[in-house]
Amino acid sequence: MIGEVLAGILLGPSVLHWIDADPATDLGGILAVIATLGIFFLSVTAGMELGSEGLRQALREGTYVLAATEFLFPFALGYALAQAMGLPFLTSLFLGTALSVTALPVSIRIFMDLNQLQTPLGRAVISVAMVNDILAFVLLGVVLQLDSAGSALPVEGLLIGAGKVLVFVALLFVVGRLIRYRPPNGVPVLMTLSGHLRTPEAPFALAILLALGLGAAAELVGLHFVIGVFYAALLLTPDTIGAGHLVRVQSITRGVGFGFLAAIFFAVVGLRVSLAVTNWPLVIIVTAFAFVGKIVGGLIGGTLAGFRGRTLAALGVGLNARGMMELVLAEVGLAAGIIGPDLYAALVLMTIVTTLSTPLLLRVLLRIEWEKAPASPDLE
Repeated sequence: MIGEVLAGILLGPSVLHWIDADPATDLGGILAVIATLGIFFLSVTAGMELGSEGLRQALREGTYVLAATEFLFPFALGYALAQAMGLPFLTSLFLGTALSVTALPVSIRIFMDLNQLQTPLGRAVISVAMVNDILAFVLLGVVLQLDSAGSALPVEGLLIGAGKVLVFVALLFVVGRLIRYRPPNGVPVLMTLSGHLRTPEAPFALAILLALGLGAAAELVGLHFVIGVFYAALLLTPDTIGAGHLVRVQSITRGVGFGFLAAIFFAVVGLRVSLAVTNWPLVIIVTAFAFVGKIVGGLIGGTLAGFRGRTLAALGVGLNARGMMELVLAEVGLAAGIIGPDLYAALVLMTIVTTLSTPLLLRVLLRIEWEKAPASPDLE
């Protein structure tokens, strides 16, 4: 992943100027579509790897306490920083939200590369990242509504955002019950549909359709599509789609995602880096507050959740990677006029620093050696 990001930095406007990732250009538009597909397949792969039981186990291990701390502490720190710099109220809310976000696709890739996804640490980081991203995009919606309405009360914006999330949760519940439903013949719905389609590719097609549907639903309520895609993949288990079908779908998504699309996604992250920054003190301050917010939040929440030692330190580090989620927030904030070019540049560079440093720090904390890492379960 680090190599892919560095390749983008090398080929982009920071060094060689060979590739322009601006979505307004033809090439930039194509790369944006492929990068989005990379996020999509990363999320599908991770959801199936973790599974609904893995998510329930993470919740039983107390990650809801960690999720609250890992969001509230960075948010308060970012808001306080903005207020100390004399920024407006909406900009302060935005900066607090930006420092609270964790890039779920990046966290997925890091912990899969480290073969740590199914560990208590991996389950905790992925589940907390998912909760943090949901809260961050709900707050982003509130900030945008306040910015457009002007006189609207914060309570009104919060109620609207919370209502949209509740609608999405209700949809997830209904879809989950439908997929888990077993008719009198005892064959799950997805397996029945696969049999009717009578093609070897049917399970993969149904899995992708389910992920696309819930991803689109997430976008409609103001959340990022990756939230819906990840939840859809959690529903794909041996009981709902069949053990053999699940292995085949995992193999295809892993090959397409990690072999091609995910690499372009991380390269595009690097392509969006520009070192033409005029306010370097702001970049350093924002980056420092980003590190402190997540690491200290991880230490506090992880202690309450029962983590100790190096695993406790790795919690905050593992949630510090911002990736594409942060870039999405930054671009929305800049386009809406909530933040200026200097703060936008600071958020982009903070994103790259946190994304590149996270796997390196985790490797040191967990004492992982690449050459001795166990093989993927799919390859054993």
